[in-house]
Amino acid sequence: MNILLVAALCFAGLPSAGALAGDEITADNWTDMVGFKPDPEKSKLVKKGMKITKKNVAAVADLLPPAMKMMIEKYKLQLKVTDYKPIHPSEGYIEATNKYRGQPQMIDIGKQFRKRGIKNYVAGLPFPNPKTGLEVAWNYQYSYNGDDGDTYYTVYWISAATGVEHTEEWRWAFIIRTINRTDLDPKPAIKSFLDKGLQYTSITYALAPYDKKGFGALYSRSVDPLDQQGHIYVPAMRRVLRNTFGTRGDTWNSTDLLYEDVRGYMGYPEWMNWKLIGKKTMLMAMHAGTKLGKKYGKKNYDIDHWPHWNPKMKYEPRAVYVVEVTPKFPDYPYSKQIMYFDAETFYLPYKEAYDKKGDLWKVVLIGFNDSPDMDSQPSEFGACAVIDFQAEHATLINFHKALSNTGLDPKMFTLSNLRKRGR
Repeated sequence: MNILLVAALCFAGLPSAGALAGDEITADNWTDMVGFKPDPEKSKLVKKGMKITKKNVAAVADLLPPAMKMMIEKYKLQLKVTDYKPIHPSEGYIEATNKYRGQPQMIDIGKQFRKRGIKNYVAGLPFPNPKTGLEVAWNYQYSYNGDDGDTYYTVYWISAATGVEHTEEWRWAFIIRTINRTDLDPKPAIKSFLDKGLQYTSITYALAPYDKKGFGALYSRSVDPLDQQGHIYVPAMRRVLRNTFGTRGDTWNSTDLLYEDVRGYMGYPEWMNWKLIGKKTMLMAMHAGTKLGKKYGKKNYDIDHWPHWNPKMKYEPRAVYVVEVTPKFPDYPYSKQIMYFDAETFYLPYKEAYDKKGDLWKVVLIGFNDSPDMDSQPSEFGACAVIDFQAEHATLINFHKALSNTGLDPKMFTLSNLRKRGR
């Protein structure tokens, strides 16, 4: 094939000659085989060490989502530019992607958002080189995040008018892959969860302040697109309360986050309509360079200066799938969301959410740090900011620890353990 044609296909976001259906996917060719690379011409608009501010934002506007440009112009966000670096998942995830490649199939469920919309998926990336917004959504759903994780973090409630209103410290431990496992035995599923049809389980509880300490929640996610089922332990009552949440805009812990905003989107692909509207090169924080630890809150966010919520991260040119997302629920609070999915990891580092009138409401901005070892570990959480522009209020998360593939014991995720840890 003519080399110019190969280059044109690559830059258009289409598979190159090396991405034929029968070729094996490896760490070295992961990007070409499953997605696409940043446009080299667009990438020339920025260079390592450059700082993007209100003064020079117009020159790089093509690399910015609309609301991010507004954040720079109106809210004094500054972007520090670094070079693009490729990311690949673990050896186990790549192996599973090759092993089960071509088997997953989507099911046309129409408006029946309670029916499962995929079959024959076992593990790995379900749809390398996605052609539709729905395929991108399924890739995000089963993107590589390791098999379990354990995070410690501080949550900040931020007002543009007054700064920090409140802080809390939390721990969140989860087995994100009770089934579809690729790194930790047993693979590809923990039988007790497989038998119950549970995809995910999590326990989270407050560590501080004193009047919140011990408040916790245990919840699970079904393989089927159902509401999350869980239990909440209330220390003052010494009671466990059953709860169902996370479907139609429930907020997490009275913050600016909906449950579905966690990780960018924690709902199901079946709940939304997914329209692929572009393949672009945009500045995203995929090697954010933030520091983990309680003491680094003010180093990772510009908390001392108005509007008090701007993250301090490094941004690089990244290839992204831009997807317009509209709800199938008639009473969903967002009329639409514009999601920017990274084309290597299928993480969601940035999204814009709009209210019922079609006006911009929120931005979710997530930064990821380097993996400790790409062959066996996912990228680490670096920072997360959820900003409500209509209220000029934000929720920030500063991570103390962000561990993955630690081999958490499934017996940890029980009601008795929830009660024990809450006392």
